[in-house]
Amino acid sequence: MKLIIKRGEIPNIDRNVYVHPGHAGTWEQLKREHPGNYYKTNLVRALYSLAITPGSRNIGAKTLNLDGAQFHYQIHTNGDVLVYGLIIDSSISASVTNQASGLYRVNRDDVENKWKTDTERLKTMDYSHRWGSAHYAAVSGKFDNKEEAGELLINHILPAYKAALKPRDLEGSRKHYSLYWQNGQHQKPDNAQSLAALIQQAQANDASINWLVHGEGAGTFVQALQSLAKQPGISSLVANGKTLSNQSVFFSNPRGKNTRKEDLEKFCEAAGMYLVDVNVNQYDLKNADSRNSVLKAARTPIILAAACGIDNATGWADLELAVSNGMSAPSMIKLAAYGIGVCWLAIEVFSKNSGYARNLKGVASNTLGSGNKHWAA
Repeated sequence: MKLIIKRGEIPNIDRNVYVHPGHAGTWEQLKREHPGNYYKTNLVRALYSLAITPGSRNIGAKTLNLDGAQFHYQIHTNGDVLVYGLIIDSSISASVTNQASGLYRVNRDDVENKWKTDTERLKTMDYSHRWGSAHYAAVSGKFDNKEEAGELLINHILPAYKAALKPRDLEGSRKHYSLYWQNGQHQKPDNAQSLAALIQQAQANDASINWLVHGEGAGTFVQALQSLAKQPGISSLVANGKTLSNQSVFFSNPRGKNTRKEDLEKFCEAAGMYLVDVNVNQYDLKNADSRNSVLKAARTPIILAAACGIDNATGWADLELAVSNGMSAPSMIKLAAYGIGVCWLAIEVFSKNSGYARNLKGVASNTLGSGNKHWAA
């Protein structure tokens, strides 16, 4: 077996990693090529991660499946990691014509005056393309397809970075921005790791990136930032010792776990990325900050509980559960069964000072409909 990662090579590396001699060339190729291919950067990060957290110390065979690769390994009784299979898919980051998750370019069509997403899945950003002093990139939330995401997210980028961008900056030929598209797989760990690799690829190239992270994409971005912050040694090695100081992020209408504004501030600070701001869609009950505001507003008039016959032990618990679930259809049905749905609508009568009460239609549209896809909700 050939030693490819040595114990103590970087901080937190406490296991040697060996690879079968027949796959040593593959490892060397990964090290050479990963700066220009974020998929391969992800594989390098994964191999180094095995030296930190490969699981329990048993000698059973294990398999790590990644986008474009499979690692077959086992842990020696002394704790070392033995990689006896390092299989890289030759089609990794190949062009696709479907809705596969990954990196795409969104181009401005001068004739139709709209933004169109390319069909080719890319392996790196074009950092040389800038609006002002930075390249712009978006991480998608939930959209019907990558074409819709590409067309609409430009309307989030402009107001988010209004201090640096003017509409005329986007006019003219050959204008584009990068899109990290997720086809409804925002909870998939592989997507977060791929995004972390994409961030690090830009970091290694000392590129200035202004990120716009939308909706459910915020949860993915947070996972990526956590991964970078938890493994500073790997991050430093893969990024050639460079920091994230050249990259900024703006979260637009965030949804998902750990996406409250205070959480986003904390994770950006830990990773060393500058947080520009957070645009909270106040009528989207799938956003944690908005949910808390709704519950606070709903609890304010004591008369509301009495008028609607809400039992404090049961009714409010059901209401809070429904709101916490983002007012999903099943939750709405449950509310109706208890008669609380009618009560919740009655906020308009009993809480005239509540913006939510006066905009119930907007709440429904932004929580259950397509309102969150747009900047002004």
